[in-house]
Amino acid sequence: MASVNERIKELRTSLGFSVDEFAKILGIHRSSVYRYEGENEKETRDVPLSLAILISEKFNVSLDWLGGLTDTKQPELSVKELTEVYASLNEEAKKELFNYAKYLKSRA
Repeated sequence: MASVNERIKELRTSLGFSVDEFAKILGIHRSSVYRYEGENEKETRDVPLSLAILISEKFNVSLDWLGGLTDTKQPELSVKELTEVYASLNEEAKKELFNYAKYLKSRA
């Protein structure tokens, strides 16, 4: 399995962010990104849990994936979360979402 350092770099590059952009989004210094990605083995740092949680929330990746425990990148969506998203939409958006869901179901 991949290390946390490898997963952070994989995530950043898959999203197309430069080190500077990624650092700015996370509110950390660019040199910290390099250290967390393990670019310099002598200065590699462990990722603090608070930063791992922030990355998980900002980029919708599971902590298990980030920690290299699983290859499943996205956390499982709960019915509660889906219901909350649906409830937050205006009526037009709810209709669009419902129509799209019916379309996806027809393709399955």
